[in-house]
Formats: sequence, C-alpha cells, structure tokens
Amino acid sequence: MSPVLIVAIAIAALGVLAIAASSYAADANRAASDAVVARAEKLIMQAGQSDPVDTKKIHQAMDQLHEALRIDPRNDSAYVDLGFCYGVLRDGDSAIGMYRTATELNPSGSNFIELADVYLRVGDAEDALLAANAGIIKDPRNARLYNAKGMALNDLQRFGEAEEAWEKALKLNPNLRVAQVNLDALNGGPSGRGSIVKHPQPPPASTTP
Repeated sequence: MSPVLIVAIAIAALGVLAIAASSYAADANRAASDAVVARAEKLIMQAGQSDPVDTKKIHQAMDQLHEALRIDPRNDSAYVDLGFCYGVLRDGDSAIGMYRTATELNPSGSNFIELADVYLRVGDAEDALLAANAGIIKDPRNARLYNAKGMALNDLQRFGEAEEAWEKALKLNPNLRVAQVNLDALNGGPSGRGSIVKHPQPPPASTTP
C-alpha cells in the first residue's frame, strides 16, 4: 500500500471519528438542555396552580428556559415553552416570535399547532390559517391541526370551509371533543357561533398528552 493511500485512509478515519464525536456532543447537549426544560415546566405548572397566575414563577421558568437555550440553542421545546410564558404575560408579539422560531427549528405538526393557537389568541386569523395549513402539509393526519384550521376559517367567516375542516378533524379523531363542540355550534346558526371554542391556552407543548 502506498504512503499516499495510507494517509488518505487515516484522514478519512479521523473524519468519521470527528463526526461521531460531534454527534455525541450534540446529543449530550440536547439531553442536558431537555433536563433544564423539564425543571422549567414544573415551575410553569406550579405557577398555573395559583389564582392569579404566579408571575414570579413564570419569570423563574423563563430564566431556566434561557439557560436551556444556552446549552442547546436548537432546542425547539424551550422556544415553545417561552412562547407559552410570554402568552401568560400577555406579550403577544414575543410569544409569536418564540413559536415561529420553534417551527423554524422543528417544523413539526405539534409546533405548528402552537403557532396557529397563538395567532388565534391575538386575533390574527389569516396567519393562524397559514400556520395550520403549513402544519397539515407536515402532519396531514393531525386532527388538532384541522381543528385549528376550522377556528381560523370561522374567524374569517368562511363557515362552509370551517365545517369541512372540523368534519375532517373528527374523521381523523372521533374523540376530539373540541372539534365536535365547534361543529355543533356552527350548525346552530349565527346564534350558535358564539359558542365556538376559540383557541384555549394549552399547557406547554411537551407536557400536553
């Protein structure tokens, strides 16, 4: 074997080892970051048990979530939970920014549900519809995305399309009660439409069943 070939093989082997080491470090960082997120979510749950919400604990949770992002800047769960915290503090613009970042890092169906929900909460039905549709492209069998789509269409007074979206949600998940309630309210006519269950604020995504 020629010296040049030996050197080439050695370089290739070192490259494989470097990639493996980098992957291991990334996994370790994510695990450490997730552990901090879990602690933050306990604070969020504790804050929600108070009436009114304990905003001191919300801020403590946010400090933990920023620490989680220092460990792993690509932890989308931390951004989702920060979005939730900003929502609790009624800072809609910051909440939207956090949820948008989460979908950019991880364009999953669950992250797009969170983004659609926050748009609905701030009264932006157009962007809520865009978020729901983007999520459906990624996760076409997610009933909650179709429910969010139906709520956005209802807010846009596109009632026929809202009905179709809720029917699709129930076809995918007959046990999704919120979609059935919304569909029943819609079919009740103009008076019933006031009963549409609009964008309830969920717990942090990673603790949602």
